[in-house]
Amino acid sequence: MPTKVFISWSGDLSRKLADALRNWLPSTLQSVKPYFTPEDIEKGAKWSSEISKELEASDIGIVCLTRDNTERPWILFEAGALSKSIQKSQVCTLLFDLETTDVKGPLTSFQGTKFVKEDFKKLVITINSAAGDARLESQVLDGVFEMWWPKLAQQVNDIIQGHDKGTKTAKRSERDILEELLELTRLNTSRQPRSRAPSRLVAELVDALEELPLLIGAENSEIGVRILRRLEGPMRYLCLEAGIPEAYEKMRAWRRAESIQPRMRRVILEPEVSEPTKETQG
Repeated sequence: MPTKVFISWSGDLSRKLADALRNWLPSTLQSVKPYFTPEDIEKGAKWSSEISKELEASDIGIVCLTRDNTERPWILFEAGALSKSIQKSQVCTLLFDLETTDVKGPLTSFQGTKFVKEDFKKLVITINSAAGDARLESQVLDGVFEMWWPKLAQQVNDIIQGHDKGTKTAKRSERDILEELLELTRLNTSRQPRSRAPSRLVAELVDALEELPLLIGAENSEIGVRILRRLEGPMRYLCLEAGIPEAYEKMRAWRRAESIQPRMRRVILEPEVSEPTKETQG
């Protein structure tokens, strides 16, 4: 399973640098699948369902910081959203032509990485470690990094130099900034944090429930059936939230398995039939 890396940016320079990083990462770590949207979502300040889905599925978040975006409302908002969906230790600010002392406010709470060889390599090692069994051995990673680092370093330098020579971006009006802040506030209010049930724990719960009919015994089969029926709805929800619908299907299957006491199996499989009323007896 690939390691999903969500790359966040804001502003033209940050976008170009994020795009370079997006292209470089899979060349160095083939287990990495980066997500980067080339659209300037800052202008619309609207998250599509695709972006929200990718955010929740990501293992690591990288926020590309430059001198012109450290205090932009959108970069602050998206960094906060990343920290809610990913473990905070797995969210990193990547500083291009910046010192750690240049970063202020909420962004200082994240692990900062300067775009210099030794510091950036630590970030690559963190990403590699998240790949689990697919991660590269230390010696292999060292060799791959040494081979690919010069290409990224040169590309980043060219992007920054080209940006400095270009026309400076016009200063945004106060009205523009206020409108963006208002839109982000509305978005943050409407976006409900979602926690995903741990799949391993849900799977263990299903396995434990599999022994329930045997423990109850045939003499109390009706009680067992009632418990199983009451648990079916909550277990279905948990299995779907954990992303393991097959566990729910397994639960439904063993309810009908031969291991269930005959009397209990008969009650489970046969639909409940109400007693005939006087009106229907005649």
